[in-house]
Amino acid sequence: MQQDQNIELSPIITPDPIPFTMDTIGWKILFIVLACLILFIAYIYYKKYKQNAYRRTAISNIQKLMHSKENTISTNIVQIMFLLKQTALQTYNRKQVASLEGENWLNFLDSKLNQAVFIKYKTSIASAVYKGEYTNSDSFKMDEFASNSIKWIKHHA
Repeated sequence: MQQDQNIELSPIITPDPIPFTMDTIGWKILFIVLACLILFIAYIYYKKYKQNAYRRTAISNIQKLMHSKENTISTNIVQIMFLLKQTALQTYNRKQVASLEGENWLNFLDSKLNQAVFIKYKTSIASAVYKGEYTNSDSFKMDEFASNSIKWIKHHA
């Protein structure tokens, strides 16, 4: 039996290509899930933004104080310390924060930044807050004090 070497085969029949459409239920479900996920993430960011409104307000108040020419240095120190206390009361336990004053208050502020920033200004702060006057100290720099206060507000918790 000899087979014919010249057998002609008919062409291979290929199926039509499957069209790519978004009409199937899987794509609709995926779109709904992604839309819900995006809305949830936007809600979380919005909620965090609203919760941090007190920080933005305190920072803008400090910046206004620094640009104001009519306030004295002692007034600026008192106002900044008031804003720091107000900010701390928003975040930490009222019983823990409200009773702090003087050196204990400055130590509390420094403990939240893990560095000694405010305690080095204790004489200037004490004279401004308790006496209402500014004692000219070579180590006190108002711009540095204000920027450290803003840093504390941004990173206190």
